[in-house]
Amino acid sequence: MIELRHLATTFVLALSVTAGSLQAALVDNGTSMIDTATGLKWLDLTETQGLSWNEVEASTHVTVDGYAHATVAQVITLFNNAGFLTTDNTNNVANDPAAADLLAYLGCTQFCGTVNATGRGFAAWTTAGYTTRPNYHSSGLGAGAATTSLLSNNLDLTDSTAGHYLVQVVPVPAAAWLFGSALGLLGWIRKSRGIR
Repeated sequence: MIELRHLATTFVLALSVTAGSLQAALVDNGTSMIDTATGLKWLDLTETQGLSWNEVEASTHVTVDGYAHATVAQVITLFNNAGFLTTDNTNNVANDPAAADLLAYLGCTQFCGTVNATGRGFAAWTTAGYTTRPNYHSSGLGAGAATTSLLSNNLDLTDSTAGHYLVQVVPVPAAAWLFGSALGLLGWIRKSRGIR
C-alpha cells in the first residue's frame, strides 16, 4: 500500500509540473488561439474583419460556436499573457516579439506585409469608449494600436481595418481531470490507511 501511495504522490507531482508549464502558453489553432493561462479561446481578428457589432452578434461565431465579445480587461490580460510590457498605447520596442506572436496567431488587419503591420479589433463597448489601446504592431506606428472597445454606441459601425475580439471558454483539459483524480486517489489512500 505504501508503494501505491508513493506512486499516486509521484503522479500528482508530475501532473502539477505539466499543468504549471501549460498555464502561460498561447496555442495557435489555425483560425483561433487558446490562452491556457485564462482558459479562453480567441477567434482570429481576420474572421470578423470589417463587420459591425450587430453583424458579429448575428453571426454563427456567436449564435452557433458560442463566442462572445471580450471585455477590455480580457483583452489587456491577453496582451499581458502574450508578453507585452505596456498596454497603454506607448510605443515600446520591447513589445515587438509579443506583437509578432499575436499578429501570427490572430491575424493582421492593417498595413499587412509592412513593418507597421497591425491587428485591430473591437471589444465590449463601455460608456467611457476605449479605456486602453495596447500596442499591437511591430514598429513605431503611434495610431496603429489595438482598439479594445467601440468608440461609439453605434452598433452598426464598421471598420475595414478592424475585427472583433471574440472569446469562448475552452473545456477543462483531460490533464486537469487526471490531476483531480490523482488528488482524490491520494486522499482516499491516506484516509484508508489512517495517515494524517
